[in-house]
Amino acid sequence: MSRFGTSRAALTLAVVGGSLALLAGCGSSPDTRFYTLATVPPITKTADRSSTPQVGVGIRSVVLPADLDRPQIVTRTGPNTVHLAEFDRWSSPLRESVANVIAENLSVLLPADRVAVYPWPPGVSIDYQVIVEVTRLELRMDGPCALDAWWRIQAKDQESVVGRSSLSDMAGHDYASVVAAKSRLVGALSGEIAAAIRNGSPVTRQNRN
Repeated sequence: MSRFGTSRAALTLAVVGGSLALLAGCGSSPDTRFYTLATVPPITKTADRSSTPQVGVGIRSVVLPADLDRPQIVTRTGPNTVHLAEFDRWSSPLRESVANVIAENLSVLLPADRVAVYPWPPGVSIDYQVIVEVTRLELRMDGPCALDAWWRIQAKDQESVVGRSSLSDMAGHDYASVVAAKSRLVGALSGEIAAAIRNGSPVTRQNRN
């Protein structure tokens, strides 16, 4: 075989080998893990609802900071830096997930016979409409997680009840614990909204662990 033929054969083997290595590298990418928020435990349900009038509660809207409303889980890594977890993602759009979890939480925490997320199903009567604006939601690995939110409750033929929640919780060393901490924060936010609906008065509380 000529020197030219030998060089061409070597080049072909190198290209094929490189392609196989690239394919092998692609095949070894980590599997994507998907997470969802949890609701408050059923044991926190009101003990006796028989003497309490049943009401309808509707989650009108939930607003999240734009930089967090994305598929990747976003964690704070420094004063001006964040990390987007490419292989640890939310199983559904985060804004919709938070709205649905708040609705499920309120169905546990309140003597409500119906809790819905806007748009309301046909024929559903809503006595209280809830609007939530999350102004700060910081998740940290192995550190404090924080949630600040303004919320408004509009009851039929009554003035709006406005409240502010400032909450914190601790996360562990993995994304599962970060998601669990966020679930607890959303649960605590739901609890304050539920208390305001029961009492008919705004709640402003600092809960810094």
